[in-house]
Amino acid sequence: MSEKRPFLRAAGVVSFITIISRFLGLLRDMVLASVFGASRIGDIFQIAFELPNMTRRVLGEGSLSAFIVPIFSRVRAEEGEKRGWQFASNALTTIGLFTFVLMLLGIGLAPWLFWLLGYGYAARGDAEAIRLGVFLTRVMFPFQVFLALSAILMGLCHSLRHFSTPSMGSIMLNVTMIVTGLVFHKMPDQNRFALYMALAVLAGVILRLVIMLPPLSARGFHYTFQLRPDSPRMRELYTMMVPAVFGMAVVQLNITISRPFATSLGEGYLPCLTFSNHLVQMPLAIVASALGTAILPQLSQYLIEKRMQDLHNLAVFAFRLILIVFVPATIGLMVLGHPIIEILFQRGKWTALGTQNAYWALLFYAPALVFWGILQILVPVFYAQRDVRTPVIVGAAAMLFNVALNVLLVMVRPLRESLGHGGLALANTLGVILNTTLLQIVLMRRGLPLWDRTLTSTALKTLLAGGVMGAAAWAMWRAAHPLAAGRHGLVPAMLLAAVLCASVALYFVVAFLIHVPDLRDALRFVLRRGKKRA
Repeated sequence: MSEKRPFLRAAGVVSFITIISRFLGLLRDMVLASVFGASRIGDIFQIAFELPNMTRRVLGEGSLSAFIVPIFSRVRAEEGEKRGWQFASNALTTIGLFTFVLMLLGIGLAPWLFWLLGYGYAARGDAEAIRLGVFLTRVMFPFQVFLALSAILMGLCHSLRHFSTPSMGSIMLNVTMIVTGLVFHKMPDQNRFALYMALAVLAGVILRLVIMLPPLSARGFHYTFQLRPDSPRMRELYTMMVPAVFGMAVVQLNITISRPFATSLGEGYLPCLTFSNHLVQMPLAIVASALGTAILPQLSQYLIEKRMQDLHNLAVFAFRLILIVFVPATIGLMVLGHPIIEILFQRGKWTALGTQNAYWALLFYAPALVFWGILQILVPVFYAQRDVRTPVIVGAAAMLFNVALNVLLVMVRPLRESLGHGGLALANTLGVILNTTLLQIVLMRRGLPLWDRTLTSTALKTLLAGGVMGAAAWAMWRAAHPLAAGRHGLVPAMLLAAVLCASVALYFVVAFLIHVPDLRDALRFVLRRGKKRA
């Protein structure tokens, strides 16, 4: 029986729940777009929400939960169940206290933080925007404390091979925001509505923490007050976590760094960049994040047992799945992005101009999808090797490259006028490509090349199948568009869904005819069956 089975099964569980979360996140964006539009108030809320959202990406879906896995697993195996839970309690107390202090500092420094992310409004002297932004930032800053604690609980669940409940955590945030938005969306005072949405963010992260307590309790966890920040296991966690958190933050800053530059270009560009980026992040979270979450324990086990060939085979297998799924996803977003954005967001205060601006950003974000997916596998390979320094250095170099491109765009008038906010998305994409390429080169020089001829063949074949799919999708939508033009509701959505389904089916048919490797595994994964025949 293939050892890929448990990996695919775990990834399938995470992916299935993540699909629900991402579609709820899409519904959340639709509510925000309808109420705020691509406008000044939309900018302000997105800036204030960016800090807790970036923390979620760094801690809740990144390094803190990842590093709890190998330490907790080793303590339980070597020192027993009781010692493992004592380490867990100590980690909760220590990290909770540390993030509480950071929360107090963040609340105090909120004016400077908002000034940094919303530089354009500060430069224009918009005092009202700054006041509201600072207030919303302060309201949402406790998010970090609850998120860090839930990230630790997530790591404990993953160590016990329990993936379903932790994956439901982000659902809580989306549900609270959606419910709040639907209940108060007709409120004429948009400032008060923004406050209610900020409170919904806090409610969501608290629920995220609470839902993981029952499954952990059923597996023997009982919190006991432990405060030993200098214990050997905590020092080991710091050694791995601190640079890794910084490294993950650097990676995520490749997205966030565009915020102040976007506000410098004018009002209303931030929601366009944010929502288009979320469309790209959806397949990334559904597939790549699920693979990255499931692959780390298996990679760690292979390294402990010195099974380097198995490690190589598993990583290459994951890369192949990413290529098979993400190459057509990239082409599909670029070809059908405009009708997708129009159908999803163009209602209420979101206008046709907002749709056009969001699509322009999407065109430049989409090519990063494959590289983001590969990065989600590359970073756990370094973590499994207990090397957190290299991803930090490489990520910092990519971030500086991204910043330089953003500055160049804003400062050079011909670039600013020709690319506009799309140039900010392009800078992000080029930064991700640089990050991924450098990490691959490092592994190759270490004697662990994770790219071979089979992957090159897969890449070329998926590009060919994706190209056929893209041409067909463009032709089908061009034929269907007259039936959708001027209509609202289900008719355009059903037409677009039919075009998407037919395009995906055509892609897999072509891919099958040209013998793309592991195509059946990818298809099973997409269908959430999570099984593979040996």
